[in-house]
Amino acid sequence: MMNKTRLLLAASFLLAALGFLLPLWPLSALGILLAGLSGRYLFAIAMGLLFDIAYGAPMGAPHFVWFPFTIIALAAMLGRALAKRYLLGRMQSETLY
Repeated sequence: MMNKTRLLLAASFLLAALGFLLPLWPLSALGILLAGLSGRYLFAIAMGLLFDIAYGAPMGAPHFVWFPFTIIALAAMLGRALAKRYLLGRMQSETLY
């Protein structure tokens, strides 16, 4: 694992853990989103499941969403895949001569 990858994974987990220690769930979501968008899919899903278990079921109107952090990780993975496909498709069709 490269040093830059280690730093990114550590920063995303630190951001998510800080969001858990402080009562700020958007920081946890941002850390999971960062891990998912960086291409570390397994780490993002594992972190999402860990924080879903730690936080428990959401309160109020979104109570029917049982795994919101895992859904955020899956959405980040899907967003990265679609953006990668779109950007690679745009770059390959336009060649400079």
